[in-house]
Amino acid sequence: MALALQPADARERRARRPAPTAPEPASVAAPLPPARPAEFKAPPAPAAPVPPTPAPQAAEPAKPEGPAGPPACYGLFAERGGVALPVPPAETSRPECAIEEPVNFREVDLPEGKVTLDSAVTLRCAFAVEVLGWIRDDLTALAQKENTKLTKLVGVGGQACRNRNAAAGAPISEHASGNALDLFGLTFENGRSVALAGKEPELRPLREAIQRSVCGRFTTVLGPGADASHKDHLHFDLRQRTRGFRMCQWAVE
Repeated sequence: MALALQPADARERRARRPAPTAPEPASVAAPLPPARPAEFKAPPAPAAPVPPTPAPQAAEPAKPEGPAGPPACYGLFAERGGVALPVPPAETSRPECAIEEPVNFREVDLPEGKVTLDSAVTLRCAFAVEVLGWIRDDLTALAQKENTKLTKLVGVGGQACRNRNAAAGAPISEHASGNALDLFGLTFENGRSVALAGKEPELRPLREAIQRSVCGRFTTVLGPGADASHKDHLHFDLRQRTRGFRMCQWAVE
């Protein structure tokens, strides 16, 4: 069978026709990488624990301001039973009659009861403390031996701005500075009164016991037999002398 010949132009057109191309594959979207993290920073160190705030405390009450408190001697005076009274104003401005740490009292408060003085006296505190010790420890013990209690000191005398024995030209008395006491007698709860001057034989043991106690405590003791000025009463003080010299002049009869 004879092949039919195609015209030349047909052949040229077929030659110029582009060859069919294979279809391009469909594009696939690639997954995006994750977002780049921010620059790494070390976490901040934990803060130091804050201690709990203590509860506010109530402020102490303010102490009242004022002059300095009393000397230590005043405390001893109260401990030994002294009942202080207001100190009377000085009768004179003479310096030799000034009292160091003066106390004024008329009553002694003891465990066994009160002992009163028949009049208030003003004394130097250190001397008054010794007087209270004599009353509290010695005289009350002597009263117990007599089966009674001491209630009163009779005929007492304290400060007096004068010379010794009130004599003109004599040295200043220990009474002037409140460093001496005069005493005439004692009164007891059973109503008995004992004068320190006298010649009753039945009272001699008690007077001798009083003499031993008062001369043991005080540096000067003048009583009956010492001189005319002390024939009816007892004087005692705490005068300081050289070499610790002491004087006990009381002739108990």
